[in-house]
Amino acid sequence: MSAHFALISYVNSSLLGQFVSIGTLNVLYIVGALLDICLLLLAPYLLRRYGNITSFLFFIVIEILVIISMGFFDSASLIIPLFIIQLGLGSVLYFWLDLCLEQETKVESTTGNKRGALLTFSNIAWVISPLALALLISQNNFSPVYFLAGLFMIVLLPIVGLSFKNMKNPDLTKTKMFSGFKLLWKNKDQLRIALVQFVLNFFYSWMVIYLPLLLSKQIGFGWDKIGLMLTLMLLPFLIFQWPAGYLADKKIGEKEILVVGILIMSAATFIIPSLSHPVFWIWATVLFATRVGASLAEVATETYFFKHVKERDVSEISVFRMVRSFAYVLAPLISWPVVYFFSYSISFYFLATFILLGLLFIPKVDTK
Repeated sequence: MSAHFALISYVNSSLLGQFVSIGTLNVLYIVGALLDICLLLLAPYLLRRYGNITSFLFFIVIEILVIISMGFFDSASLIIPLFIIQLGLGSVLYFWLDLCLEQETKVESTTGNKRGALLTFSNIAWVISPLALALLISQNNFSPVYFLAGLFMIVLLPIVGLSFKNMKNPDLTKTKMFSGFKLLWKNKDQLRIALVQFVLNFFYSWMVIYLPLLLSKQIGFGWDKIGLMLTLMLLPFLIFQWPAGYLADKKIGEKEILVVGILIMSAATFIIPSLSHPVFWIWATVLFATRVGASLAEVATETYFFKHVKERDVSEISVFRMVRSFAYVLAPLISWPVVYFFSYSISFYFLATFILLGLLFIPKVDTK
């Protein structure tokens, strides 16, 4: 699943950029994120009605059909609605993966280690997949990327169907659509970690939309260089997350890891606007540093939250995953006027400042 999303995440904005303006592109990201929120709100009902694995398999099939269609068609009238549906499916697929993992994590003192392991294996795909972009993209033809991404989801179908066929459905008799918001509001530290997750996903959404456009249109890198640069940029997720998850369980706790991660993210992002020439290794180093911070912040937020919920807490998990969608709504709303009046590059000053807001939401109670 990660290989699938890693292939398309950094080319979606460039594909749509061939058909629409940057303002329209922002609107499409917002609409897709709103669809994602609606699906996550419906998730408890779908679980009660159809069960965990049946729902998971259904959305995998929909994703396969959508993504392969995006590779076939070259008409804006077809690509745009498919793009919106694809954006709407991202978080809800990871939501079902969370439920599967929660059934496998019974001892909370091992949550950091297991979350770190999951993120590390996931990020192997995120690190390797961008290398394929250099080989698959020629003359702005993105079709091979979407076909390969669809193939990964086809492979996922039997893995999910066979591996989790005996998985029990959580007890959802008391779960209501909006109950997750109420529960998070009562549990202040879980609310704080969800807000840190929002800041982190705001950073991701800004990067996914504007970094490829900055590198290709403003700085002048070709996709052969961009693909390699993205691979190097994502290496920290592979290197640091599993050890950081272990440390969160056994040594220093999540709060300290969060603070360090947020500070590194902000400092490295602040350097981006000062880079105006296409010098590969300078760009690769700075982008690598942004993900050192992000990798630490991500494993700390995931570990903290999932130490405080169980598989039956479907509504809270749904809202936690919904945070990504809220970020994809707010980031384009804020970024469009910034980019319009300044530039892709200057907009990263704003992003670096926004990241620091995460320090205000660090939970008061640690769980080391």
